[in-house]
Amino acid sequence: MKIAIIHNQFSRGGGMEAYMLLLIKGFLAAGDEVTVHTYEVDRPLAAQFGCAIRQITIPPLPGRWKKYLFLYRCNTTFHKEEYDISLSLTRTSCQDIAICGGVHPEVVKRVRRTSLFRWFHDKIEIACEKKMFTAVPLIMAHSRTIAREIITNYQVAEEKIKVLYPPIDIDNFFPADDQTVAAIRAQFNISAAKLTLLLPSCGHKCKGLQQLLLAFSQLDPDHFELLVAGSKLPRKIPANVRYIGYITNLAPVYSAVDYTILPSHYEAFGLVIPESLQCGTPVITTKEVGAAELLSEQDGIILDNNQPETIANTIRQLSKTLPVMANFAGRHRLTVSQHIADIKALYPALRPK
Repeated sequence: MKIAIIHNQFSRGGGMEAYMLLLIKGFLAAGDEVTVHTYEVDRPLAAQFGCAIRQITIPPLPGRWKKYLFLYRCNTTFHKEEYDISLSLTRTSCQDIAICGGVHPEVVKRVRRTSLFRWFHDKIEIACEKKMFTAVPLIMAHSRTIAREIITNYQVAEEKIKVLYPPIDIDNFFPADDQTVAAIRAQFNISAAKLTLLLPSCGHKCKGLQQLLLAFSQLDPDHFELLVAGSKLPRKIPANVRYIGYITNLAPVYSAVDYTILPSHYEAFGLVIPESLQCGTPVITTKEVGAAELLSEQDGIILDNNQPETIANTIRQLSKTLPVMANFAGRHRLTVSQHIADIKALYPALRPK
Protein backbone atom coordinates (compact mmCIF):
# COMPACT_ATOMS: atom_id res chain seq x y z
CA MET A 1 0.00 0.00 0.00
CA LYS A 2 1.02 3.62 -0.52
CA ILE A 3 0.99 5.49 2.79
CA ALA A 4 1.28 9.22 3.44
CA ILE A 5 2.16 10.62 6.87
CA ILE A 6 1.86 14.36 7.54
CA HIS A 7 3.66 15.97 10.46
CA ASN A 8 5.36 19.28 11.23
CA GLN A 9 8.83 17.84 11.62
CA PHE A 10 10.77 14.70 10.83
CA SER A 11 12.86 14.57 13.98
CA ARG A 12 13.14 13.12 17.44
CA GLY A 13 11.27 14.99 20.12
CA GLY A 14 8.15 14.32 22.14
CA GLY A 15 5.60 11.52 22.04
CA MET A 16 4.10 12.41 18.66
CA GLU A 17 7.51 12.39 16.97
CA ALA A 18 8.30 9.00 18.51
CA TYR A 19 4.91 7.75 17.31
CA MET A 20 5.59 8.99 13.78
CA LEU A 21 8.88 7.07 13.64
CA LEU A 22 7.14 3.90 14.82
CA LEU A 23 4.47 4.31 12.13
CA ILE A 24 7.16 4.64 9.48
CA LYS A 25 9.02 1.62 10.80
CA GLY A 26 5.83 -0.44 11.00
CA PHE A 27 4.53 0.37 7.53
CA LEU A 28 7.94 -0.23 5.96
CA ALA A 29 8.25 -3.58 7.76
CA ALA A 30 4.84 -4.53 6.33
CA GLY A 31 6.14 -3.85 2.81
CA ASP A 32 4.36 -0.54 2.25
CA GLU A 33 5.65 2.60 0.52
CA VAL A 34 5.80 5.53 2.93
CA THR A 35 5.99 9.24 2.07
CA VAL A 36 6.34 11.80 4.85
CA HIS A 37 5.06 15.35 4.21
CA THR A 38 6.79 17.83 6.51
CA TYR A 39 8.56 21.19 6.62
CA GLU A 40 11.43 20.46 9.02
CA VAL A 41 13.78 17.50 8.49
CA ASP A 42 16.57 16.02 10.59
CA ARG A 43 18.58 14.70 7.64
CA PRO A 44 20.82 12.26 9.56
CA LEU A 45 17.72 10.76 11.17
CA ALA A 46 15.83 10.61 7.88
CA ALA A 47 18.76 8.72 6.32
CA GLN A 48 18.11 5.87 8.76
CA PHE A 49 14.63 5.28 7.26
CA GLY A 50 13.80 4.05 3.78
CA CYS A 51 10.90 6.41 3.21
CA ALA A 52 10.35 9.26 0.79
CA ILE A 53 10.21 12.81 2.14
CA ARG A 54 8.32 15.70 0.60
CA GLN A 55 9.57 18.81 2.34
CA ILE A 56 7.40 21.90 2.04
CA THR A 57 9.54 25.02 1.96
CA ILE A 58 8.51 27.55 4.60
CA PRO A 59 10.02 31.07 4.84
CA PRO A 60 11.91 32.05 8.03
CA LEU A 61 8.93 32.89 10.22
CA PRO A 62 8.57 32.55 14.02
CA GLY A 63 7.98 28.92 15.04
CA ARG A 64 4.19 28.83 15.34
CA TRP A 65 3.67 30.85 12.17
CA LYS A 66 5.78 28.31 10.28
CA LYS A 67 3.42 25.61 11.49
CA TYR A 68 0.29 27.53 10.49
CA LEU A 69 1.67 28.18 7.00
CA PHE A 70 2.56 24.49 6.72
CA LEU A 71 -1.01 23.52 7.64
CA TYR A 72 -2.39 25.90 5.04
CA ARG A 73 -0.08 24.67 2.29
CA CYS A 74 -0.84 21.03 3.08
CA ASN A 75 -4.57 21.70 2.99
CA THR A 76 -4.29 23.38 -0.41
CA THR A 77 -1.69 21.20 -2.16
CA PHE A 78 -1.94 17.68 -0.69
CA HIS A 79 -3.78 15.10 -2.81
CA LYS A 80 -4.87 12.08 -0.80
CA GLU A 81 -5.91 10.31 -3.99
CA GLU A 82 -2.21 9.60 -4.60
CA TYR A 83 -2.20 7.26 -1.59
CA ASP A 84 -4.15 4.30 -0.25
CA ILE A 85 -4.10 5.70 3.28
CA SER A 86 -3.09 9.18 4.41
CA LEU A 87 -2.63 10.05 8.07
CA SER A 88 -1.81 13.33 9.76
CA LEU A 89 -0.26 13.82 13.18
CA THR A 90 -0.86 17.57 13.04
CA ARG A 91 -3.99 19.69 12.54
CA THR A 92 -4.42 19.43 8.76
CA SER A 93 -7.80 18.68 7.18
CA CYS A 94 -6.74 17.18 3.84
CA GLN A 95 -6.06 13.54 4.81
CA ASP A 96 -8.02 10.32 5.35
CA ILE A 97 -7.28 9.87 9.05
CA ALA A 98 -6.69 12.47 11.77
CA ILE A 99 -4.45 11.09 14.52
CA CYS A 100 -5.66 12.77 17.68
CA GLY A 101 -3.02 12.99 20.36
CA GLY A 102 -5.00 15.42 22.48
CA VAL A 103 -7.88 17.88 22.30
CA HIS A 104 -6.69 21.48 22.50
CA PRO A 105 -9.59 22.96 24.51
CA GLU A 106 -8.82 20.39 27.21
CA VAL A 107 -5.17 21.49 27.31
CA VAL A 108 -6.31 25.10 27.70
CA LYS A 109 -8.60 24.13 30.60
CA ARG A 110 -5.91 22.27 32.51
CA VAL A 111 -2.84 24.39 31.81
CA ARG A 112 -4.01 27.85 32.72
CA ARG A 113 -2.53 30.59 30.56
CA THR A 114 -2.55 34.31 31.31
CA SER A 115 -0.65 35.56 28.25
CA LEU A 116 -2.64 37.34 25.52
CA PHE A 117 -0.12 35.95 23.04
CA ARG A 118 -0.92 32.37 24.12
CA TRP A 119 -4.66 33.09 24.10
CA PHE A 120 -4.41 34.22 20.47
CA HIS A 121 -2.52 31.09 19.41
CA ASP A 122 -4.93 28.85 21.34
CA LYS A 123 -7.76 30.32 19.27
CA ILE A 124 -5.92 29.47 16.04
CA GLU A 125 -5.13 25.93 17.19
CA ILE A 126 -8.75 25.29 18.15
CA ALA A 127 -10.00 26.65 14.81
CA CYS A 128 -7.61 24.34 12.93
CA GLU A 129 -8.66 21.41 15.08
CA LYS A 130 -12.36 22.07 14.48
CA LYS A 131 -11.81 22.24 10.74
CA MET A 132 -9.87 18.97 10.86
CA PHE A 133 -12.54 17.08 12.81
CA THR A 134 -15.24 18.38 10.45
CA ALA A 135 -13.47 17.62 7.16
CA VAL A 136 -11.55 14.40 7.78
CA PRO A 137 -13.48 11.13 7.16
CA LEU A 138 -12.06 9.25 10.15
CA ILE A 139 -10.56 10.26 13.50
CA MET A 140 -8.18 7.97 15.36
CA ALA A 141 -8.18 8.77 19.08
CA HIS A 142 -5.30 7.57 21.24
CA SER A 143 -7.59 6.75 24.18
CA ARG A 144 -11.23 6.42 25.12
CA THR A 145 -10.91 9.62 27.13
CA ILE A 146 -9.75 11.51 24.04
CA ALA A 147 -12.66 10.11 22.04
CA ARG A 148 -15.13 11.41 24.64
CA GLU A 149 -13.44 14.82 24.67
CA ILE A 150 -13.64 15.12 20.87
CA ILE A 151 -17.38 14.44 21.03
CA THR A 152 -17.89 16.86 23.94
CA ASN A 153 -15.86 19.76 22.53
CA TYR A 154 -16.68 19.43 18.83
CA GLN A 155 -19.98 17.50 18.65
CA VAL A 156 -18.44 14.90 16.33
CA ALA A 157 -20.50 11.78 15.56
CA GLU A 158 -19.29 8.84 17.65
CA GLU A 159 -19.15 6.50 14.63
CA LYS A 160 -16.54 8.77 13.03
CA ILE A 161 -14.04 8.01 15.83
CA LYS A 162 -11.93 4.87 16.23
CA VAL A 163 -9.89 4.32 19.42
CA LEU A 164 -6.43 2.87 18.75
CA TYR A 165 -3.83 3.17 21.48
CA PRO A 166 -0.38 4.08 20.12
CA PRO A 167 2.23 1.29 20.00
CA ILE A 168 5.67 0.83 21.49
CA ASP A 169 8.72 -0.78 19.91
CA ILE A 170 9.16 -4.11 21.68
CA ASP A 171 12.48 -4.56 19.85
CA ASN A 172 13.85 -1.70 21.96
CA PHE A 173 11.78 -1.90 25.14
CA PHE A 174 12.28 -5.02 27.23
CA PRO A 175 13.74 -5.80 30.70
CA ALA A 176 17.49 -5.22 30.79
CA ASP A 177 19.82 -7.92 32.10
CA ASP A 178 21.55 -7.57 35.47
CA GLN A 179 24.84 -6.45 33.92
CA THR A 180 23.17 -3.63 31.97
CA VAL A 181 21.18 -2.52 35.03
CA ALA A 182 24.39 -2.39 37.10
CA ALA A 183 26.11 -0.32 34.40
CA ILE A 184 23.24 2.18 34.18
CA ARG A 185 23.05 2.48 37.96
CA ALA A 186 26.77 3.21 38.05
CA GLN A 187 26.55 5.69 35.15
CA PHE A 188 23.81 7.74 36.81
CA ASN A 189 24.88 7.11 40.40
CA ILE A 190 21.62 5.41 41.35
CA SER A 191 21.82 4.23 44.94
CA ALA A 192 20.29 0.94 46.06
CA ALA A 193 19.62 2.61 49.42
CA LYS A 194 17.17 5.05 47.83
CA LEU A 195 13.84 4.66 46.08
CA THR A 196 14.53 6.13 42.64
CA LEU A 197 11.83 7.45 40.32
CA LEU A 198 12.19 8.53 36.69
CA LEU A 199 10.30 11.33 34.91
CA PRO A 200 10.81 11.36 31.12
CA SER A 201 9.60 14.79 29.99
CA CYS A 202 9.99 17.11 27.03
CA GLY A 203 7.06 19.30 28.09
CA HIS A 204 7.51 20.01 31.78
CA LYS A 205 4.43 22.18 32.31
CA CYS A 206 1.94 19.61 31.02
CA LYS A 207 3.83 16.72 32.65
CA GLY A 208 3.32 18.19 36.13
CA LEU A 209 7.00 18.88 36.83
CA GLN A 210 6.30 21.81 39.16
CA GLN A 211 4.04 19.66 41.35
CA LEU A 212 6.63 16.89 41.32
CA LEU A 213 9.41 19.25 42.41
CA LEU A 214 7.27 20.51 45.27
CA ALA A 215 6.52 16.91 46.27
CA PHE A 216 10.20 15.95 46.35
CA SER A 217 11.01 19.01 48.42
CA GLN A 218 8.88 17.31 51.12
CA LEU A 219 10.71 13.95 50.83
CA ASP A 220 13.86 12.82 52.62
CA PRO A 221 16.84 13.10 50.19
CA ASP A 222 18.47 10.11 51.92
CA HIS A 223 15.58 7.84 50.95
CA PHE A 224 13.98 9.24 47.78
CA GLU A 225 15.33 10.68 44.55
CA LEU A 226 13.92 11.78 41.19
CA LEU A 227 15.76 11.53 37.87
CA VAL A 228 14.49 13.71 35.01
CA ALA A 229 15.31 12.83 31.40
CA GLY A 230 14.43 15.11 28.49
CA SER A 231 14.23 18.89 28.61
CA LYS A 232 16.46 20.81 30.99
CA LEU A 233 15.30 21.68 34.48
CA PRO A 234 14.91 25.11 36.07
CA ARG A 235 17.88 26.27 38.15
CA LYS A 236 16.26 25.92 41.56
CA ILE A 237 15.39 22.28 42.26
CA PRO A 238 15.30 20.14 45.43
CA ALA A 239 18.49 18.34 46.46
CA ASN A 240 16.97 14.95 45.65
CA VAL A 241 16.15 15.83 42.01
CA ARG A 242 18.73 15.31 39.25
CA TYR A 243 18.71 16.00 35.51
CA ILE A 244 20.29 13.17 33.49
CA GLY A 245 20.03 14.73 30.05
CA TYR A 246 18.12 13.95 26.87
CA ILE A 247 18.42 10.19 26.38
CA THR A 248 17.53 8.63 23.03
CA ASN A 249 17.25 5.10 24.45
CA LEU A 250 15.41 5.09 27.77
CA ALA A 251 14.85 1.33 27.89
CA PRO A 252 17.81 0.43 30.15
CA VAL A 253 17.09 3.47 32.35
CA TYR A 254 13.53 2.25 32.93
CA SER A 255 14.95 -1.09 34.06
CA ALA A 256 17.43 0.58 36.41
CA VAL A 257 14.93 2.66 38.42
CA ASP A 258 12.24 1.57 40.85
CA TYR A 259 9.30 3.47 39.34
CA THR A 260 8.49 5.69 36.38
CA ILE A 261 6.29 8.65 37.26
CA LEU A 262 4.12 10.76 34.96
CA PRO A 263 1.88 13.11 36.99
CA SER A 264 0.55 14.96 33.94
CA HIS A 265 -2.20 17.56 33.98
CA TYR A 266 -3.27 16.21 30.59
CA GLU A 267 -1.81 13.49 28.39
CA ALA A 268 -3.55 11.94 25.39
CA PHE A 269 -1.80 8.63 26.00
CA GLY A 270 1.67 8.83 27.55
CA LEU A 271 3.98 6.39 25.76
CA VAL A 272 6.37 6.32 28.71
CA ILE A 273 3.77 4.32 30.69
CA PRO A 274 3.72 1.19 28.45
CA GLU A 275 7.43 1.61 27.68
CA SER A 276 8.26 1.41 31.38
CA LEU A 277 5.92 -1.53 31.98
CA GLN A 278 7.34 -3.41 28.99
CA CYS A 279 10.75 -3.00 30.66
CA GLY A 280 9.36 -4.47 33.88
CA THR A 281 9.18 -1.23 35.88
CA PRO A 282 5.93 -0.16 37.61
CA VAL A 283 4.43 3.28 37.06
CA ILE A 284 2.77 6.14 38.92
CA THR A 285 0.48 8.37 36.91
CA THR A 286 -2.76 10.34 37.01
CA LYS A 287 -6.26 9.76 35.73
CA GLU A 288 -5.55 12.50 33.16
CA VAL A 289 -3.15 10.20 31.28
CA GLY A 290 -4.79 8.10 28.56
CA ALA A 291 -2.61 5.05 29.22
CA ALA A 292 -4.12 4.85 32.73
CA GLU A 293 -7.16 3.24 31.07
CA LEU A 294 -5.06 0.11 30.52
CA LEU A 295 -3.51 -0.21 33.98
CA SER A 296 -4.27 -2.81 36.62
CA GLU A 297 -3.20 -2.73 40.27
CA GLN A 298 -0.21 -4.89 39.33
CA ASP A 299 1.05 -2.25 36.92
CA GLY A 300 1.33 0.63 39.36
CA ILE A 301 -0.61 3.46 40.95
CA ILE A 302 -3.13 5.92 39.52
CA LEU A 303 -3.13 9.12 41.58
CA ASP A 304 -6.41 10.83 42.46
CA ASN A 305 -4.76 14.14 41.52
CA ASN A 306 -1.28 15.54 40.94
CA GLN A 307 -1.09 17.85 43.92
CA PRO A 308 2.33 17.82 45.68
CA GLU A 309 0.91 16.44 48.94
CA THR A 310 -0.82 13.56 47.12
CA ILE A 311 2.35 12.70 45.22
CA ALA A 312 4.59 12.92 48.30
CA ASN A 313 2.28 10.82 50.49
CA THR A 314 2.00 8.17 47.76
CA ILE A 315 5.77 7.94 47.29
CA ARG A 316 6.38 7.60 51.05
CA GLN A 317 4.24 4.44 51.04
CA LEU A 318 5.92 2.78 48.06
CA SER A 319 7.67 -0.56 48.17
CA LYS A 320 10.78 -1.27 46.12
CA THR A 321 9.26 -4.56 45.00
CA LEU A 322 6.16 -4.39 42.84
CA PRO A 323 6.24 -7.28 40.34
CA VAL A 324 4.96 -6.32 36.89
CA MET A 325 3.23 -8.84 34.62
CA ALA A 326 5.26 -9.51 31.46
CA ASN A 327 4.38 -8.52 27.88
CA PHE A 328 2.26 -5.45 28.57
CA ALA A 329 2.40 -4.45 24.88
CA GLY A 330 1.30 -7.81 23.53
CA ARG A 331 -1.56 -8.12 26.02
CA HIS A 332 -2.97 -4.73 24.99
CA ARG A 333 -2.27 -4.81 21.21
CA LEU A 334 0.44 -2.18 21.57
CA THR A 335 3.06 -3.79 19.35
CA VAL A 336 3.91 -1.93 16.15
CA SER A 337 2.82 -4.80 13.89
CA GLN A 338 -0.55 -5.09 15.67
CA HIS A 339 -1.07 -1.33 15.40
CA ILE A 340 -0.28 -1.23 11.69
CA ALA A 341 -2.68 -4.13 11.08
CA ASP A 342 -5.40 -2.26 12.99
CA ILE A 343 -4.87 0.88 10.88
CA LYS A 344 -5.00 -1.11 7.64
CA ALA A 345 -8.26 -2.70 8.80
CA LEU A 346 -9.77 0.80 8.52
CA TYR A 347 -9.07 0.88 4.76
CA PRO A 348 -12.53 -0.35 3.59
CA ALA A 349 -14.18 2.51 5.49
CA LEU A 350 -11.85 5.02 3.83
CA ARG A 351 -12.32 3.71 0.30
CA PRO A 352 -15.90 2.40 0.10
CA LYS A 353 -16.76 0.67 -3.17
